[in-house]
Amino acid sequence: MKPIFLAGLLFLALVTGCGHKKSPGPENAASLEELNRALAVVAMRSGYNPPPTNELAKFLALSGKTMPVPPPGKKLVMAPDRRQFVLVDQ
Repeated sequence: MKPIFLAGLLFLALVTGCGHKKSPGPENAASLEELNRALAVVAMRSGYNPPPTNELAKFLALSGKTMPVPPPGKKLVMAPDRRQFVLVDQ
């Protein structure tokens, strides 16, 4: 019974925690919707609107995401009337 239990624990450890981390890159960048959701959560927790960028980046990092990089010719700004990030022409 004991060896089966230990084998099960070992199998579970190998499956859940293989140690591979996602490398930062465009494929791990948050979408605009995820960024706006993170903005709302961090703003409520910190009390600042807009919250500091480093707090927003830390919150996204918890889910394995990075700050998004806008496409060429666009920039990411926060619309004060909507309190959300939007893409605008440069």
